[in-house]
Amino acid sequence: MKQKLLAIVLLLSWATFSAKAQERNCHTMDVFEKQVQKNPSLLDKMNAIEARTQSFLEKSEAYRSAVDGVVTIPVVVHVIYSNSNENISQAQIQSQIDVLNEDYRKLNSDANLVPSEFASVAADIEVEFVMATTDPSGNPTSGITRKSSSRTSWGTNDDMKKTSQGGVAAWDASRYLNMWVCNIGGGILGYAQFPGGSLSTDGVVMSPQYFGSSDKGTGFFLSAPFDKGRTATHEVGHWLNLRHIWGDGNCNADDYVSDTPVAGNPNYGCPNYPTNSCSAAGNDMTMNYMDYVDDACMYMFSAGQKSRMLALFDTGGFREGFVSDGGGGDPDPVDPSYCATKGNSVADEWIANVTVAGLNKSTGANGGYADFTSTTVDLAAGSSNSVSLSPGFSGTAYNEYWRIWIDLNQDGDFDDSGELVFDAGSLSNTTVSGTLSVPSSATEGTTRMRVSMKYNGASTPCETFSYGEVEDYTVNITGASAPTCNAPSSLSTSSVTTTTFTLNWGAVTGAQSYNVQLRTAGSTSWSDFSPSSNSQSLTGATAGTTYEWRVRTVCSGSTSNYSAISSFTTAQASVDYCASKGNSVADEWIARVQFGSINNTTGANGGYADFTNLSTTVNRGSSYTITIDPQWSGTKYNEAYNVWIDWNQDGDFNDAGEAVYSRTRTKVSSVSGSVSVPTTALSGPTRMRVTMKYNANATSCETFSYGEVEDYTINVSASSRTAETFAVNDVTVFPNPARSQTVIRFNTETEMNVKISLYDAVGRQINSRTLQNVIGTHDETIEVSDLEAGIYHVFVEANGKKESYKLVKQ
Repeated sequence: MKQKLLAIVLLLSWATFSAKAQERNCHTMDVFEKQVQKNPSLLDKMNAIEARTQSFLEKSEAYRSAVDGVVTIPVVVHVIYSNSNENISQAQIQSQIDVLNEDYRKLNSDANLVPSEFASVAADIEVEFVMATTDPSGNPTSGITRKSSSRTSWGTNDDMKKTSQGGVAAWDASRYLNMWVCNIGGGILGYAQFPGGSLSTDGVVMSPQYFGSSDKGTGFFLSAPFDKGRTATHEVGHWLNLRHIWGDGNCNADDYVSDTPVAGNPNYGCPNYPTNSCSAAGNDMTMNYMDYVDDACMYMFSAGQKSRMLALFDTGGFREGFVSDGGGGDPDPVDPSYCATKGNSVADEWIANVTVAGLNKSTGANGGYADFTSTTVDLAAGSSNSVSLSPGFSGTAYNEYWRIWIDLNQDGDFDDSGELVFDAGSLSNTTVSGTLSVPSSATEGTTRMRVSMKYNGASTPCETFSYGEVEDYTVNITGASAPTCNAPSSLSTSSVTTTTFTLNWGAVTGAQSYNVQLRTAGSTSWSDFSPSSNSQSLTGATAGTTYEWRVRTVCSGSTSNYSAISSFTTAQASVDYCASKGNSVADEWIARVQFGSINNTTGANGGYADFTNLSTTVNRGSSYTITIDPQWSGTKYNEAYNVWIDWNQDGDFNDAGEAVYSRTRTKVSSVSGSVSVPTTALSGPTRMRVTMKYNANATSCETFSYGEVEDYTINVSASSRTAETFAVNDVTVFPNPARSQTVIRFNTETEMNVKISLYDAVGRQINSRTLQNVIGTHDETIEVSDLEAGIYHVFVEANGKKESYKLVKQ
């Protein structure tokens, strides 16, 4: 029986899962941890919700069945896009709603794949989703908002939910499920906010390429294997108070659901059934929507998960608003009642304009009091904000006194210390201005702001006075955020010679300096530079060598991610190749050459063509096919073919192994053969010569009567491949992601020495150990508790051969 804990035990360091190719990457727990750090009182709210959930679960099945019914959730989708792909179509959005309804009503076509072991608990959640038809003001809507933005990635700090950061504010989250679709970046599919957090950030966020289903239409912007709409199913599960199936821990952790077996870690891809990560607990429920498997391999919720979700809609539940009043709910069921206040007369004066940070509200007289709480302004904790307040007069300009209060601790009054956030300090008959400061201790979330203008004296927050006016607004207190430190873009290289070059990139606002990393292509070790401007000139390069580089921004107190890797090749040292050509192409010529990525179709080129601007990359020890097609103007003549590659880059084709292909005279319309790259070939660009000669084979520097010669560039990679079998078998790294320790499990068929090394993401060795005389299955434990969160690489080496495995440290 799984534990049912009332306390939220999530103060453990749930670090970010680093992006892994083709693996699900949900950041809900990471976002939750950050919210708790900013607002520790969130744990109290979560504990209260958990206690209410457990109370609901302890009620009889008959009671729960009577109060469940089918819950209908109105959905608004906020699409924020920087290009046409991200501006996903209405059809793609509808495909996602269709998937949600299938998955939450157990109408999904793959529900029959649930193993018999779990079939009895597979549940219809009885929750349905519809696109909103009216907006919070009662106007008709499609349920979709769209906003163009120059921002190409949004991260996980909720910027997409803040108008002050270029995002879109949430619609009333007690009545709508808000979905933000924007490019999160970092390989992150999505994240959600658990029940209990601020309504201003309540909802789910997903990247556009994971929102919708390729099974329900064509032309959608989707990325396999997460193209079936299950990312939204997973994230909405979090929004409805579900945890990951493995409890975000090990075999001792819990997801608070009794009928989901304990799991030791997430499952990825499409695991075979049965899979067991905690032997005593039974098989993992890998097909559950709350695991990390691919979309096509998740297809069930359990009955226990259903009860946990429906507890939110019970009387007093956090999401009760979706079922009260026949659906839609009250605008804010937990909004405190604030004291009344007003001016009895606005015949002579009234509030004409209120400007606070991003709020700019102009009105006429409103009867002494105006409720503008439908208007929200974002103010960051710890921030200072400009204020401008203007009176309106019907005739004589009278002296007015201005004050502003904010309920900073959200207790329903303005009586606490510091909640008088602006005091004009004197009477004025014109516009007054100043600064409004929000203390860093302010509680995050939505709260009330009261603006008061009273004739000839200072008001109190709950006063009714003779002349003047009061207006109330909603303030969303956000966490203090450092200026965004953006990664550089527009990487380019200039002034490239055989030994020198200059790296350039676009300047980034707020940059104090930059970190540049450079390496030879194929190397795992970077060289580091720290220029203060957006360029770096270097000398001492090797001629004809391909280099890779990347750069990140250093801002005040933070650094950006590294840019995407860019590459360039230094100029080849001066090498003069011998001339070769056919004197006549009146009757025959080379029409097409295919080798690697080169696929060049041409007409006659006067007997010789320099195509060294065309290149392909090859690996040492690998083989590639060369295909040559001739063309005749009339009669088909016998043609012979030769290909040379200057492997040692000495400017000729005379060395052993450089004649890579030969075919005696033939009239066939295409010839082909295999070219093997020697393991001794020098890395970098070199020359390939292709010759077609009438009636006989040519030499590499020959000028002959009939036919043609073409030259190309071949770039030899520094890496190589080998067909040899690795000496250590069945290597497994677990747990992965790891917190304090990870285990390298492998077996050897014969006794040997095995070396295990751990490197960080930029190629620095962390530690290494050699195991002597190992045979059979072996578990080697590596301590990682002192490592920073991120991606690492484990190298296992034996008999001179090495294999690498990715390790994620949480």
